[in-house]
Amino acid sequence: MLSILERLRTVGVIAVLGIAITHVFELPDKLDEPAVRYQGILFIALIVGCVLLAALAKRIDGRLWWTGVLAVSAPTLILFAISRTSGLPGGSDDIGAWAEPSGIASMVFEALAIVAAARAFPLLSTARQRVFTRRSPQRPRRAELARDYR
Repeated sequence: MLSILERLRTVGVIAVLGIAITHVFELPDKLDEPAVRYQGILFIALIVGCVLLAALAKRIDGRLWWTGVLAVSAPTLILFAISRTSGLPGGSDDIGAWAEPSGIASMVFEALAIVAAARAFPLLSTARQRVFTRRSPQRPRRAELARDYR
């Protein structure tokens, strides 16, 4: 049976791969438009980052991995909202285009990644605290040792 952290990591992997896939579909349009070619380059960096995170899910420390998940999902969600409200440089045609299916899917995956990371971080610190603050019955604490030698 999977622990809560393992389930959350599975959700996180699905979320980052979903972010990558939704941006793959938008990539050709962004690379074809000269005014927003920089967005295409940012999409490539995002896709590579998401795929790397998915590949490293079980290979690196949980805290570092969840920080990476937040690093690819939160700015992407914020920039999506900015592109639809005030617009990004050269991308005024995206203003008000909230109903695009790939944009909605991307927002869902980004929000899912943020929520999963927000749920995982407290569990990681709790597990760490349990390991380092557990009192061993064989060894006395420093305060007890200091009291005995006074």
